[in-house]
Amino acid sequence: MASPAARFEAMLSNIMLTDKERTEAIDTHIYMRDQLVRRRDWIKETFLTGSYKRETAIRPLNDVDFFCVVDPGWARDKTPAQIQKEVQRVLQEIYPRTTVDRQKHSLGVDFRSQTTNYDVIPAVPTGGYYKIVHRESDDGEFILSNPDAVEREKVAANSQGGPGGRMLQMIRLMKHWNTKNHKKVKSFHLELLCYKAAALLASCSNNREACCRLFEFLSSKVVENCFVPGIPKSGASAALQNNLRDTRTDSQLQNFAGELGAAAREANNALSLERTNPAKAHQIWLSLFGKDVY
Repeated sequence: MASPAARFEAMLSNIMLTDKERTEAIDTHIYMRDQLVRRRDWIKETFLTGSYKRETAIRPLNDVDFFCVVDPGWARDKTPAQIQKEVQRVLQEIYPRTTVDRQKHSLGVDFRSQTTNYDVIPAVPTGGYYKIVHRESDDGEFILSNPDAVEREKVAANSQGGPGGRMLQMIRLMKHWNTKNHKKVKSFHLELLCYKAAALLASCSNNREACCRLFEFLSSKVVENCFVPGIPKSGASAALQNNLRDTRTDSQLQNFAGELGAAAREANNALSLERTNPAKAHQIWLSLFGKDVY
């Protein structure tokens, strides 16, 4: 039987996207980008964003986000709903037999032939940010987004978070655990909290220890404020729900902190049993992360 250390490292690979998923995502984006830009002169460019772009997406790949950047002059006299509906109309021309739904921030392109959906986010460049649609009603409103700032945070955290891309490995692992446990908080919320643990992860001697320390760290931090990088924290131009803590109630966050703490204790127990009772250590890691990956 492989050692717990070897099984754990294999698990980190098992939660990564497959080559097929990556190729399919890239090919679909290239085709969609070329079609969008060719069909409307007010569509200036598209670019990948979200967890796929940041290399923190996990298997199976459920959705790929990309910004569809429109000309700010064209968008000046249009409401958020009008902009979203115009981009929806173009996507429906490109994919006449595919469902294109208006969502909270994006247009969801649902390919029945693929397991992955594509979320196209109309974006208006403005003053170093992008204005994107936020729909609580049909009309919606604009909020700010700054994917470049998030990417810079990710790069800095990964460079400081230990050897071998440990930061990205641990983010994917925490996202997998969160998904297995019914996604109690947003994946993006967990990812931003992980960025703050770079020095802690770098101090660990191996990835199993890093997993234990990160569970402990998240348990203590998930109830605190967590602001999206590069966006004003207050004022008229601030993004709605810019503080990701506000996307859950205090009670929900306290309960989730308790679950993270329990996971930390289990992970520490597995680590302590690796030499004396490796079979038991296997059982604990298996229970934490599931037989589909461990």
